[in-house]
Amino acid sequence: MQTVTAFDAVGTVYGAVLDRLDVGVILLDAMGRPTYINGRAARIVADNDGLAADRAGVTASSSAETRALKAAIAATTHPVTGMAVAERPPENAAPNRLYLERPSGLTPLVVTVIPLAGLDDDGAHQSPRAALFVVDPAAPVRIDTHGLGAAYGLTPREASIAALLSRGADLVQAARALGIGVSSAREYLKRALDKTGTRRQANLVRLVLRSFAVSHC
Repeated sequence: MQTVTAFDAVGTVYGAVLDRLDVGVILLDAMGRPTYINGRAARIVADNDGLAADRAGVTASSSAETRALKAAIAATTHPVTGMAVAERPPENAAPNRLYLERPSGLTPLVVTVIPLAGLDDDGAHQSPRAALFVVDPAAPVRIDTHGLGAAYGLTPREASIAALLSRGADLVQAARALGIGVSSAREYLKRALDKTGTRRQANLVRLVLRSFAVSHC
């Protein structure tokens, strides 16, 4: 967890929760300045590949995308001193989603700007007004095979086959990774399909990624 200004409203409990999320989180004050960066976001920023953040604000790798990002943040934070509560953006306002190109050529970062209700009553600039949720689609996915097995009664091999296929391996590659034959891998896959009720490999992959993808780091 990384704090970038003297902002205590997040607190140790909330900070610990945010730091465990499998998505980058940057909280911004009314001026669009970061007040909190969780561990995942800090790693993305440290990569210096599409998104930067410092005490002054957040920027993209190009001036055009930086302008778009700052415009989305400004529309969300509405930094007008003394603005009446009724005039501020509603908590349920639609989020802005941007795709930030990366100098490395990897898949663009997905940044969602979400409005937050202030934690104070007087409109102080230091409280969080927006959150950036940052996803790196190019990062490897770790599957919770233990949770998958426990949820559907899969054996370790069946859960491993499902996890490998969900990470993009084909059946031959999955079999090789587990040191088994393709016919055995196919049988484990069949059992996984039966136990999860997914019937088709594409449905199994969708289930696994939706419910058991636990890390992008």
